[in-house]
Amino acid sequence: MTGDTNNKYPIPCDVRMYTREEVAEIIGCHKDHVVMLSEVGCLSCIRIGKRYMYSYEAIKKFQYDYEGFNLSNRVKALEAYHIVESRK
Repeated sequence: MTGDTNNKYPIPCDVRMYTREEVAEIIGCHKDHVVMLSEVGCLSCIRIGKRYMYSYEAIKKFQYDYEGFNLSNRVKALEAYHIVESRK
């Protein structure tokens, strides 16, 4: 399965990197919320030049680790982050 069929060299979805905008669309929130989740530590990203990119695995890990948590603002996201980290 590939991530982008219009690409000259199709990239498998498990290797493809996603932008903040694409992650926001995938998880159903605003781009600024993705930024906040990254700053708190809930959602891992890789900085490439001036861009922040997210792997398919990071998105899946985020979904698994934070299922059932309220991440609607920075304070609640930090609380959830500390709970998830204490489980490790």
